[in-house]
Amino acid sequence: MLNKSLILQQTSLQEGNVGYQPPGRGPHSQINMGRLLIDELQQAASLVDFKEMLNRSAALTKFAKQLPTSAILLNDLKAMVKGDTLHCLLAIETLAVIEDERANALLVECLAHTDASVRRQVTWKLSERNPVAPALPQLVQQLCLGGIDTMHAHQTLNHWAKSEPEIIFTTINNALTVHSDALKRARLVDLLGTLGGTKVSAILARLAADHNETVSVRLAAISAMGSRIGPFDDLLRQLKHQDSDIGSYASLALNDQKMLHSNSLPRPTGGLRVCQLVLANVDKTLSAGGCGETGGVASLLVSLGDALARQPSLDQVLTLGLGSVEDAVNDLSGPINTPQPYRIITAGDDMRPMNSTNAWEHLPVLQRSIQRCIGHFGGIDLIHLRMLDAATFAAADVARNMAIPICFSFAPDPQNTVHALHARGQISRSEFVDADAQSNLWFRARMLEQMGRSVSHVALFPQPKCKLLLQDIRKDLRHHKQQSVTIAEGIDIQLIRQAAEQYAETKPHETKGVIADLAQNIAVSRRHLPLLLSVGRFHPVKGMDRIAAAWAADPRLYNTCNLVMVGGNLNHPSAVEKTVMEAIDSAIPVSDHRRAGVILMGGRPRADIAQLMVATMLGCADFWAPGGIYVDGARKEEFGLALIEALATGLVVVAPSTGGPSTYVDNDHTGILVDPEQDLGQAIHRGFALVEHAGRRLTAQNMVAQHYAIDTMAEKLASLYQTVRDKP
Repeated sequence: MLNKSLILQQTSLQEGNVGYQPPGRGPHSQINMGRLLIDELQQAASLVDFKEMLNRSAALTKFAKQLPTSAILLNDLKAMVKGDTLHCLLAIETLAVIEDERANALLVECLAHTDASVRRQVTWKLSERNPVAPALPQLVQQLCLGGIDTMHAHQTLNHWAKSEPEIIFTTINNALTVHSDALKRARLVDLLGTLGGTKVSAILARLAADHNETVSVRLAAISAMGSRIGPFDDLLRQLKHQDSDIGSYASLALNDQKMLHSNSLPRPTGGLRVCQLVLANVDKTLSAGGCGETGGVASLLVSLGDALARQPSLDQVLTLGLGSVEDAVNDLSGPINTPQPYRIITAGDDMRPMNSTNAWEHLPVLQRSIQRCIGHFGGIDLIHLRMLDAATFAAADVARNMAIPICFSFAPDPQNTVHALHARGQISRSEFVDADAQSNLWFRARMLEQMGRSVSHVALFPQPKCKLLLQDIRKDLRHHKQQSVTIAEGIDIQLIRQAAEQYAETKPHETKGVIADLAQNIAVSRRHLPLLLSVGRFHPVKGMDRIAAAWAADPRLYNTCNLVMVGGNLNHPSAVEKTVMEAIDSAIPVSDHRRAGVILMGGRPRADIAQLMVATMLGCADFWAPGGIYVDGARKEEFGLALIEALATGLVVVAPSTGGPSTYVDNDHTGILVDPEQDLGQAIHRGFALVEHAGRRLTAQNMVAQHYAIDTMAEKLASLYQTVRDKP
């Protein structure tokens, strides 16, 4: 723990208590206080205490802003920059607010750091400073890297262009003459398209019309043309007739141009109209369930949209999801009068596809796409955002520009990631930095703080630390009108009941569908065994390969149950899905005799998942035995909707102890909670031992019905949303 006396002094500083002497009084006391704060920050770093690192860094930065001359901190901060990577990363946040040329020099030096986390941190934090000319070449390099590196550089350079438009324009234009790589050029054009000026418009028009340019570059230029005033109509009409992405993007740009020149649609009267979105393919049946990015959140939004539409106070629920550019064009002529319309947001192309990892670099196109969908739909009363991802970042900006209130689902995702790492053993500073490079922990934690402080409505996850973290984030806000309510996510219990009714009449020999598919894939020699079921995206964080490895490593498991994994686009896997499939193949090679006990079902719609869960519990005569269980291989889950669905079905669940499952799994009764460092195989054995546990099934089903029904969630959300109208 940190020194309590230091914490008390710092609390006094942060809260402005009368005992704190302002920085303007006594340079010696200022130096002492600065070093005290730096010492506290370094103590937090030595413990890899994420919460304290965030809080102490914020306190030190606040202190530096209040100093008449922040240069008194420079020597100590310079020593941190010269230290290990974590100390360097922590120093940047305070360095960025010190107006001194020596601070500029240190920040520019950090841009050349060997560690990606440091380069990202300084690229991001430079947006808080006036333009620093020596940083421009390296910022352009960051812009060209892709992913979140591109986004941070884009945000900084775009901000600098407000005060130095000619310098930023010249820098980007010169970079375009130097770089021939198509992806780098497309990222440069994305930024160019957000700058003002007639020279920019002329370059965009030239690039859009140039058949020698790659498609990615031309699409970036065309998209940008739609969001700016200029003589683009004739060119866009010509391009519109091309039977390709060029034509589709031109159609969208023409629509955007029309919206620029027309009055915004009036906000309708009557019941509430709300919007929700996810970076995944969503439709009424969740036909792409488990494929690519279409996981639990996408499933939630489909069920929730239906449930919200049943609420008397709501008229419409607009759901935005990913799709092709052709789908986005077709959506422009789709009906908008249904209770639950779906609309397509789109970005990227074949050369530069968009996924959860690189979506950050598509920020300008995402913003235009979200604004287009909302603008075409008409006025909405509120937008509900959930993930700490590029979609939320983009949509929050659109909502602020359109004066739309935001509701945010508040969950300590970055903090839970670090907690899971700590649970596996003492985490080192280098391991934290590696995790940050992989998951952008620091940036997303600050994003969580910003959302927690600024949005009008907060839906808290039902975890005690959620409310405590929000209170900590907002402790220095004196006046606010924020509405916050703890709301558990829910599932469609009726869907599971329908699946149970349908399953009673299922005959695998005579019918088609998911049960028949499963029956056909069970090896004849293994048809007497129960199922070990897992459902989820084929993404490393979901732990499908971890389940496969645990099952294959234990003869008692692979000889006593069949492993059924549902998820992934098996025929056309994404790059991320391929890595998971390769890891599964590594754990259980196709030629291995154990492979006969592994069934990969691929991604399936919601109704199929419900049927598979029922089938796992009840068994199927001549194909598999009753008494199967459900396993979640992730090391942490924010909530775990599939786990709730499994409990509602009556299955025993094996779930991570970190995050949401610990709030609803009754350990050693309705399921088994597994710490990240524990043996997953042994936990699965314990799970099978619970199948016949007296009262278990009824306990689980009653718990879900009472606390996690989708209509209960919708009712609470509708009440929260209604406060938008109730404000004076």
